[in-house]
Amino acid sequence: MATEQRWQAGLALRLFALGALAALLITAVGGSLLRQSVQASLLNSHQQRLEEKLERIQAGFFRSADETAIRWVGRSNDEFGRIFSGWYWQLEYADALLASRSLWDSTLDTARTSGIDGSTLLGLPGPQAQQLIGIRQTIEIDGLTAVLHLYGPAGEITTALDQLDRTLFITQMALLAGLLISSAVQVHLGLRPLHRLRERLGLVSQGRSDNVGDGYGPELDPLARELDTVLARNARIVERARGHAADLSHALKKPLTLLHAESTIQDHPMLRQQVNHMTQLIDRHLARAGSGAGAIRAIAVGERVSSLLALMQRLHAGRQLTWQATIPPELHWRGEATDFEEMLGNLLDNAGKWATSTVCIRAGIDAGNLVVDIDDDGPGMSPTQLLACMRRGQRFDESVEGSGLGLVIARDIAETYGGEIKLSASGRGGLHVCLKLPA
Repeated sequence: MATEQRWQAGLALRLFALGALAALLITAVGGSLLRQSVQASLLNSHQQRLEEKLERIQAGFFRSADETAIRWVGRSNDEFGRIFSGWYWQLEYADALLASRSLWDSTLDTARTSGIDGSTLLGLPGPQAQQLIGIRQTIEIDGLTAVLHLYGPAGEITTALDQLDRTLFITQMALLAGLLISSAVQVHLGLRPLHRLRERLGLVSQGRSDNVGDGYGPELDPLARELDTVLARNARIVERARGHAADLSHALKKPLTLLHAESTIQDHPMLRQQVNHMTQLIDRHLARAGSGAGAIRAIAVGERVSSLLALMQRLHAGRQLTWQATIPPELHWRGEATDFEEMLGNLLDNAGKWATSTVCIRAGIDAGNLVVDIDDDGPGMSPTQLLACMRRGQRFDESVEGSGLGLVIARDIAETYGGEIKLSASGRGGLHVCLKLPA
């Protein structure tokens, strides 16, 4: 389940990341194009304004036929007439220079001009270190060629662009946030059918449902139908294999039973041993073939333990044992009920055979596993016996009735479910058996 959650989270994250990347590209590219367009419009508008002023200034120049110098006869009470107003013009011709009154006793260093991106405008530092923006144009005044420079304060353009940048930033952030929220909602709604399908698969895995059904949308319904088909086919195959194993077991056990009942076999110890060995093998492999093959359901552990303890009390009635059980009433395990009874029945039966007076059983959930602990106060086992006790048919006291397969069969079924059985010394002096199964 943790792997599925990581996969789902990775898929949702990838989809959201793609949406976020698209939103970022849209806002970045769109904002850049919009800024360039507005900047070009502002610069073009300012250039037209400068050209209008340049035409007006150009009309104020005069040169008579008998003069070599150019004189200014235009207005002097406008922005070009106020000293250091920020608006300046400068006329350069031959080796002479004529400037607006606003420059006072300074001049424009026109050699330091620099171009403005996206336009034919020029930038220039003014007489008071004020940044200027303007144009220059080659003109002819009564046959004399001159270059006219006209500049105004760049602050108007800079302020307008700064305001544009702030507006664009706020707009882009709002648009980006809206797109990210929209992407998150889209991912959430788009993956909801997938989450529902995963939940239904979880119910099937827990034994609370037999199929995943449909209703996930046209994209996932075919997948759900395929899953149901696979689940049904696997169930049929397993049930058929289980039936074949049972049929084969019964077919073999009947002649073996007849052989075992034959009186003459008692005179042949080796033959009797081999017949017993074959019978044990059939019992073991029949238990393994049947484990996990039935209908998986959430079973109440307390109810199963109570019924098994009632059976154990009858089986070991002559030994006057005390059976103590501590099982939470809400405890459940997901699996086949007969498998659980087979495992626990063998373990309790072994404890009943060896206990002196008391058998204790406890159960609970630990780290996602059902843990069942069984303790008895019998003679216990030595470390060597603990290492060898899970071998097939291993027995340590021939005076106790049994085939020696109980622990092995219980272990085989537990491993079918991904669980395990561990043996150790009990605090009561006997044997401690720990059955751990995925819950």
